[in-house]
Amino acid sequence: MATRAVSTLVLTTFVLLSIILFPMNSGFAQDTKGRWAFGIHGGANNWINDYNKRVIGEGGELMVRYGVSRALSVGLVTGYEELKSNQNPELGGVTYLKLQAIPGSVMGWIHFAPDKPVNPYLYFGVGAMLYKRTTGGNLGVTSGQFQTSLHLPVGIGVEVFASKNLSIAVDAGYRVLDNYTDGLNVGKIDGYATAKAGVNLYFGTSAAEKEELAKLEARRIKDSTDAEALRVQKLAEAEAQRLKALAEANAQRIKDSTEAEGRRLAELNARRLQDTVLALERGKTVILKGVSFATNKATLTGDSETILELALKSLAASPAVNVLIVGHTDNVGSAASNKKLSLRRAQAVKTWLVRKGIPATRLSVAGKGFDEPIDDNTTPEGRLNNRRIEFRVLK
Repeated sequence: MATRAVSTLVLTTFVLLSIILFPMNSGFAQDTKGRWAFGIHGGANNWINDYNKRVIGEGGELMVRYGVSRALSVGLVTGYEELKSNQNPELGGVTYLKLQAIPGSVMGWIHFAPDKPVNPYLYFGVGAMLYKRTTGGNLGVTSGQFQTSLHLPVGIGVEVFASKNLSIAVDAGYRVLDNYTDGLNVGKIDGYATAKAGVNLYFGTSAAEKEELAKLEARRIKDSTDAEALRVQKLAEAEAQRLKALAEANAQRIKDSTEAEGRRLAELNARRLQDTVLALERGKTVILKGVSFATNKATLTGDSETILELALKSLAASPAVNVLIVGHTDNVGSAASNKKLSLRRAQAVKTWLVRKGIPATRLSVAGKGFDEPIDDNTTPEGRLNNRRIEFRVLK
């Protein structure tokens, strides 16, 4: 009967206070995600234990929590509760018992209407409670020392936002305790029903507000950027034309300089090759320096004639020697296209030598692409060295 009466009291308190607070709908729809809240709540409790008379006690709570998501907050709750009970007839010398209790719990809140000014919620938690038992004569039943009990809170509530940073909260619930808080280790598990009301103060900026501020800032930046773009557009176009003309002139100058340098290097290379003898020794590899091709093609350039003539003479002077002609490229382009290009270039060298009278049976070809570099492909000089034709003497 007592348990039923307490449950009815808690439920009635919750319903009545909710009805009172619902008309206070201020229009401040809230998103608690990313915000801290500090709450002060006070109310009444009813201790359910192994004694036969229930007495209403008073208590208060301090709460701090953080909005993990729109629908979930986590935090800590502590406070002070006075749990009271009477016994008639006397049991073990006790007719009146009071607990001076300090509970503390890690809590979770599930918000059912996070975007509404009136936000019902469910709460739950786990923690511990320090308590000291006294009788009506203030005799220290626990010898003046605090003891510890399990403290499992659960309940429901409603929160009404009066402003952006202030809400009024009303909740009711039950706290499960150890069986021995009343000093009697018999009967049902102890606990107490409680109903409380108070205020919550919110700090910080919610995730929804941060998103809206970000949108406003992005719009402001976009408008400013568009205006600046319009202002500099003509200047940019004029500058682009000037740079284009300058680049064309510079490109032509580089082209003329490159062609002149190429002719100078070709002449120098030709003179060097005249004094060079290709030593075709078994197992050795000889690089034909000076063999070059049109860009991305297997067409021999005129500058290649000198080194090819030298290779022809060397092969003619060593009729017992067979060679593998190997083509290599730099790493510009795909591996597959470079493999094909290097093979075609090796074949072009073979075709040139066969036309000059070297038996085709003495020559074989291979294309390595850019698999076997001999220099750094990140510099123009390195890539030039990697684009080469080799003779690998077989016998």
